[in-house]
Amino acid sequence: MNLRTMRLPVPGLALFALLISGCAANTAPSADPPATPAAPEVQVVAAKYGTLDQSLSTSGTLTALRANEATVTPSVAGVLDSLPVQFGQSVTRGQVIAHLSAQAVTGQIQQAEATLNQNALQVQQAQIGAIQQRAQGEAAIEQAQAAVANAQATLASDKAVLTGYEAAVDNARQNLTRTQSLYQSGLVAQKDVEADQLAVNTAVAQAEAQKQTIEAQRQTVAGQQHALLAATTIRMQNQIKSQDIQIARQQVVNAGGALSMVRAQLNLYTLHAPLSGRVTDVGASLGEAVDTSTKLVTITNLDTLQLEISVPAESSSLVHSGQPVSFRADSFPGVTFHTAVDSVGSQVDTTTGSVTAFAHIPNLGHRLKDDQTVKVTITTDRRPGSLIVPKSAVLIDPDTGKKSVAVIGNDFLLHIRPVAVGLVAGDWEEVTGGLQAGEQVAVSGQYAVPDGTKVSVARGS
Repeated sequence: MNLRTMRLPVPGLALFALLISGCAANTAPSADPPATPAAPEVQVVAAKYGTLDQSLSTSGTLTALRANEATVTPSVAGVLDSLPVQFGQSVTRGQVIAHLSAQAVTGQIQQAEATLNQNALQVQQAQIGAIQQRAQGEAAIEQAQAAVANAQATLASDKAVLTGYEAAVDNARQNLTRTQSLYQSGLVAQKDVEADQLAVNTAVAQAEAQKQTIEAQRQTVAGQQHALLAATTIRMQNQIKSQDIQIARQQVVNAGGALSMVRAQLNLYTLHAPLSGRVTDVGASLGEAVDTSTKLVTITNLDTLQLEISVPAESSSLVHSGQPVSFRADSFPGVTFHTAVDSVGSQVDTTTGSVTAFAHIPNLGHRLKDDQTVKVTITTDRRPGSLIVPKSAVLIDPDTGKKSVAVIGNDFLLHIRPVAVGLVAGDWEEVTGGLQAGEQVAVSGQYAVPDGTKVSVARGS
C-alpha cells in the first residue's frame, strides 16, 4: 500500500511568528528555546458501507451421488463369457456390459418349446376330432328323428286302418243279426246266414291282424326313439369333447407360461448398464465363475457431484441450507467453484468431531473427480449495507472490554470515541453505533495516543 504523508499548517502560526520577532527587537538575546516534539503520525481510512461476509473455512470431499452410481452384480451364478466394457469406458443406459454362459437354460428353453408345440398339436387334433364327431352326431340325430317321425306316421296309418276294420266288424255283425232275424221268420235261406257269419269272421280276422301290425309298429317307434336317445347321448359326449379341448388349451397356456419363465431366466444371463456413466471399477475376468455376490462392473455418473463438507461440531449451528459455498481444488489452481448448502447432517462423527453438510455441483466436462478432496468456504452470514472499518481501527479496553475507535477530525485532533460493533469477518469489523460513514478513523499509530492529541495524517487505502 502506498502511503502519502500530509503535514497540514496550524492556524495562526504565521502571526505568532511575527509577534515573536517584534518582541525580539526590544529584548536581550537569550538561549535557544526547547524543540517542540513532532506530532504523532497516524494512518487513517474512512468508515464506509459495504457487504460483510462471515465465513467458515474447512475441507470437503467430492463424491458421486449415490443415485448416480451403480454396481452391477449377476442375478444368477454362471461363467463370465463376455465382458465388452473396460475401466474408464463411457456406457449408456441399457447397453450390454456382460454375458454369462447359459447352456443349461438354453436346453430348458428347447424342451419347453417342444412341450408347447406338442400341446398345441393336441389341441388341433382334439378340435378336428370334435368337429368330426359333432357332424356325425348331428347327422345321426337327424336320421333318428326322421326314422321316429316315419315310424310314428306309419303307426298312425295302421291305427286308421284298424279303425276301418273295426267298423267293418261292427257292420258285419249288424248284417249277421238282421239276417238271423229274417231267417227265423223264414224270409231268408240258411246260406244267407252262413254268408254273413263268414263276413263277420273275416272282418274280425282282419281287425286282429291289424292290431298285431300296430303292435309291431309300436315296437318300431320305440326302437327309433331309443336310437334318437342314443344319438342325443352322442351330442352330450361332444360337449365333453369340448371340455377336453378347453383342458388341452389350458395346457398350451401353461406350457407357454413355462417357456416365458425360462426365457426370462435366459435374460438374467445378459447384464445391461442401469445408468449412463463411466466404468469406474471392473471386478471379474473372462472365464471366471461368478455368483450373485460378484461385483462385475461399477458405473458412475459424474455429471453432478455431491460435496460432503466437514463442519466442526461447535460451528454446525451456523450452517444451514441455502448458504453460499465456494471451494478450490489443487488440480485447478486459481479456480473457485461455487454452489450452496443443500442440507446439514444431524449427527456428530465421534471420530472427527464434525457434522457433515451436503451440497451439489454440476461437473461440466467431468473436470472434478470422484473422491477428490477440496478446500471449502461457507458464507455463514452476509450483511450488505453494513458500516465497516478495518479490524485494526478498533481499540479494546483491557479492563472493561469496551471497544472504541480513534476519529481524526478536520482539526487533526485525535478523539477516542466509544462504538458498538457487530459482525467480524476477515480484516473488517461492523460498526453498529457511534460512527458515521465518511469519518476518518486511525488504523495504525493510534495506540497510547491520548484523546485530543494533534496528529499528522497518512492516508490509508
